[in-house]
Amino acid sequence: MLRLLRISNFAVIDSLEVSFGPGLNVLTGETGAGKSIIFEALHLALGGRASSDLIRSGAKEALVETLFDLPDTPGGRAARTLFEEAGAAIEADGEVLVRRRISGGGRGRIYLNDAMITAATLAAGGERLVNIHGQHAQQSLLRAATHLDLLDDFAALTDDRAALTALVGELRAAEGTLDRHLHGVRERAQRSDMLRFQVEELEKAELRAGEWEEIEAEIPRLRNAERLRELAGALYEALYEAEGAVSERLGEAVRDLERLAELDPARADLAGDAASALAQVESLAESLRDYLEEMDAEPGRLEALEERRSRLLELRRKYGNDEAACLEYLAGARSELEAFADEAGAFAGRWHACGMRSPIAPLRSRKRGRRAPASSTAECEKASRNSASRAPSSRPASPAAPTRRASSKQMRAPSASSRTGSIRPSFSSPPIPGRRPALARVASGGELSRLMLALEAELRRGDRIPTLIFDEVDAGIGGAVAEVVGRKLLEVSRNHQVFVITHLPQVASLADIHFRIEKRTAGGRTFTTIEPIEGEARIEEIARMGAGLEVTPAARRHAAEMLKASKQKKPPASSKV
Repeated sequence: MLRLLRISNFAVIDSLEVSFGPGLNVLTGETGAGKSIIFEALHLALGGRASSDLIRSGAKEALVETLFDLPDTPGGRAARTLFEEAGAAIEADGEVLVRRRISGGGRGRIYLNDAMITAATLAAGGERLVNIHGQHAQQSLLRAATHLDLLDDFAALTDDRAALTALVGELRAAEGTLDRHLHGVRERAQRSDMLRFQVEELEKAELRAGEWEEIEAEIPRLRNAERLRELAGALYEALYEAEGAVSERLGEAVRDLERLAELDPARADLAGDAASALAQVESLAESLRDYLEEMDAEPGRLEALEERRSRLLELRRKYGNDEAACLEYLAGARSELEAFADEAGAFAGRWHACGMRSPIAPLRSRKRGRRAPASSTAECEKASRNSASRAPSSRPASPAAPTRRASSKQMRAPSASSRTGSIRPSFSSPPIPGRRPALARVASGGELSRLMLALEAELRRGDRIPTLIFDEVDAGIGGAVAEVVGRKLLEVSRNHQVFVITHLPQVASLADIHFRIEKRTAGGRTFTTIEPIEGEARIEEIARMGAGLEVTPAARRHAAEMLKASKQKKPPASSKV
């Protein structure tokens, strides 16, 4: 329930504070006094869009504050959960203080019980607390998403819909379990195939640690083989083969030193050194000859090494930075394949022990078992909704609102995959030959407000949205129709907190709390005030509404009679609001 509204520097309102109560709250006043501005401020406190144009001239910021009591109803509990998830602390009594500041450029901040929240969060919670029905408000009757709720409330299908939601939840759980199992089977099969391919690829490569370094060292030698042959051949010729080669000259030196040693035995060591040098030269020449023979014996070696290097590079990119890492990956892949095989064997053993080939059959059976009751319940709800959707149009038209038909249009074949069944209702105008236009195209703001009033009176949805605001509900009506509208408002207010702006004395006389809104000018500035009235002040206001410019004694007597008559037919308001 909305208990308090405080406004500062908002439009033509300088400062205003007003307390509201349960039942029917009526706001009256002269045209242009600022009645709609008050509801515009309330709309802002419920998450509406802010604009710097709303700041009173000369002020830096506007402030709108509201105090709500969250009822212990589905709507109230839903709002509490949403606000608490946003970080607001709400006491057990459910008191919620919303403070919204608007500064230049439309910027501002929103606080809920001193916790900063977003406009989107406030709007989501506000939709569960207040429903505004008016020409310039976001009306639930024009939102197709709300039509199913209205139809289910009218057809008393709320509990059945909850049961269907539970059944569909069980069906979706069974479908999810089956899908996850099938997905897991596919993933394991795909993983096993990939692992087998990788193991085969790595085993076929016959990797060994250090091979890459060996290839990197050998390839440059083979790429320079021709030059190496030339150099090695020239050296071999110079050391051994050519005329006057080093080995030949050393041989002559050895013989000369041997003759020297015969003549001077003390220098016999020189001949030994020369013989050793000759042996080394001959050994070196032999190594060069072997080197040349090896190079001549390796045709195609370079191509083979380069191909092997490319293969190793490919494997290193796929499985690791070097051969050791690739071999480690191979060991892990073998281990994972063995684990898959062991797991499959264990599952197969359990399936056979239970007399089953695989777990897929019981999962599919469970899915079918959940689908049958969900589909049956959805079909029953479809029939009930179709029947209920025709019921309003078959009733006598009420002067409280233009007759509308709740058209339940089937959007797709019945399916238990929807938590609300296969019906997608929408409200349309009375049949016109060849077409059935939607309400938004043919109904005025006042007509929509009165239609919503009729629906609220029929459905008594106080447990869903506790506070209702009707603006323009009396536009274009009077006389007997105005009295019927007033009675409907009074009827709805017994299960809701209801606010209505009205110009009709028939409606104002039924108020539980009557507020008068006045506009005055002082010091070149305009001010709007609101105050509750009763007694003679209320008689005077109702007389003014009925009489016009001149309030006569007869008008005052008629107003007093209207107030007296309203007391006799007014039942108490529900404690829920």
